[in-house]
Amino acid sequence: MPRAARTPRRTAVAVLLAVAASSAGVVALNSAASAAPAPVTAVAEPVAETGADPDFGSTGQGAEAPVASEMRGFAYSAASSKISRSTVIERARSWVGIGLDYDWGGRYGGYRTDCSGFVSMAWDLDSSLTTDTFEPRGVVHSISKSELKAGDALLDNDGGSGGHVVLFEKWANSDHSKYWGFDFTPSGVHHRIYDYPYYPGYGPYAPVRYKNIVDDTDTTPPQPSAGMTDLVAANINGDGVDDVVGVEASTGKLWLYKGNTNGTIAGGSARVEIGTGGWNGMSNLAAADFNGDGKDDIVATQESTGKLYLYPGTGSGLAPRKEIGSGGWNGMHDLIGGDFNGDGKADVVGVEASTGKLWLYKGNGAGAISGGSTRVLIGTGGWNGMHDLVGMDVNNDGKTDVVGAETSSGKLFFYKSNGAGLDARKEIGSAGWNGMNDLIGGDFTSNGYDDLVGVEKSTGKLYLYPGTGSGLGDRKEIGSGGW
Repeated sequence: MPRAARTPRRTAVAVLLAVAASSAGVVALNSAASAAPAPVTAVAEPVAETGADPDFGSTGQGAEAPVASEMRGFAYSAASSKISRSTVIERARSWVGIGLDYDWGGRYGGYRTDCSGFVSMAWDLDSSLTTDTFEPRGVVHSISKSELKAGDALLDNDGGSGGHVVLFEKWANSDHSKYWGFDFTPSGVHHRIYDYPYYPGYGPYAPVRYKNIVDDTDTTPPQPSAGMTDLVAANINGDGVDDVVGVEASTGKLWLYKGNTNGTIAGGSARVEIGTGGWNGMSNLAAADFNGDGKDDIVATQESTGKLYLYPGTGSGLAPRKEIGSGGWNGMHDLIGGDFNGDGKADVVGVEASTGKLWLYKGNGAGAISGGSTRVLIGTGGWNGMHDLVGMDVNNDGKTDVVGAETSSGKLFFYKSNGAGLDARKEIGSAGWNGMNDLIGGDFTSNGYDDLVGVEKSTGKLYLYPGTGSGLGDRKEIGSGGW
């Protein structure tokens, strides 16, 4: 189908997992696997009202609990007395973007799924401690602000819902008033920029250091850090070829890498800045032609407010944003854009973190989407077990389908859109997809079939998996590193 005749569809991003694979294999379509997130016939449901802001602090912590050795589930030895800073950060990243719910009675990999359980996991402790027991147990000691390094923490040592802990990664500005870090709040596990020591109205927080953490040596190189984050495929300039748009982690700038008809993209020296800064405070970027002018637009969630904003594409960049979602969007993840019901208007689909349900917000073709009271349920549950959802027309039928990687198996699955919901899934990638992140979908080869692009976590390389109309072909490298 020629590009001009195609309906709008696009993609979203998610964050990465720790276990990388050298190559993400692909297979032909086959029968659905068991334990699948369940697609359903469309049913309209209202949004539940929320209480306190779920993006900050905690709602409580469970009791101390030992971690069984067989549950530790990571390469670092439980018997080792020391852990490197890069290993702590790698472990913290492994919980980001995989749909974990904040539940102090729950467990993942043997650790309690709350703020202090998360940091206990990152430090590879023998027990899930609590914010008011890290210090009495002699696990941490106080340090100064100037001493903070990757793998240290900012601790509010009250107990229960009064306490919280944030894992420090690195400073985000020269005056050390903001920093990159990780924390587990009721809306999920976050990797983001924080005000030092934490957001206003919370605390007090003090810097601490785990007693067994050690600096990395030249013989133990850290995991490559992300150069670009929140990738999205978008035809910003309306030339019929999809481009790659992404946030530069170190600056918060938004960059456009123009797509070529042969499946390659412009190099770093030819990229175009389309957002001057502040994009580190936005998340869940998704793209489609939401206002029907033939140029793709970008929607994104403002993490601090939970509002959803539309940035209209102008042909050369983005116009001033407008609010299209009044709040609560930081409780959603893996937003994707596209025409999921085949009506010619771009919609938004996303996973509700608290339930694992997949919801459709219908677009009106004029730059707005339906409100929470009219959203449509298209996946009944289990979607927190998927990561890096992508909106792409896999079978070229004019309706946007959903593609995503299953965390438990590392396989890639295709959920065909039927106009009212999703059909049973089919496997299109056999294994290794947990080693990829920032998956995006679009027609990068200008042949009428949507392709898949993703970052290989272990190398930072960008790969293209060409669409075949029924699955994916062999990948080719289109970005040599730094992604």
